[in-house]
Amino acid sequence: MNPQDHNPRRQSPTDQPRGIVLLVVVVVMAILGLVVASSVRPVRDEAELATLRVETTRAFYSAESGAYVMMNAVLGQTEMPEEGDTFQIDGQTVRFVQLPVDGANAIIEGASGDATRRIELSTE
Repeated sequence: MNPQDHNPRRQSPTDQPRGIVLLVVVVVMAILGLVVASSVRPVRDEAELATLRVETTRAFYSAESGAYVMMNAVLGQTEMPEEGDTFQIDGQTVRFVQLPVDGANAIIEGASGDATRRIELSTE
């Protein structure tokens, strides 16, 4: 019997490539994970920006609706709102910040989510 045949440390030639293949697979998976993680962040940022654009547009339109209410009140077609009055339109808020008293301009604020827009209305 040959003593080299019973050596428990001796590996067959096919055992070593399996370890290398496993290492390569782990490294490739780590690199792919980093690529995916870095590509998700810009998409999330763009989604937040798009949401803010929508909210800003809604805030402007709600302020514009408040301006129409104010114009109708100045023309005597509706009751004049009081300073600080608010009302809701489909989840958006309209607030009358300043009334057109003694030649001052009216300021109407529209809000939707985190976005706020103001309109200054001259009533000459």
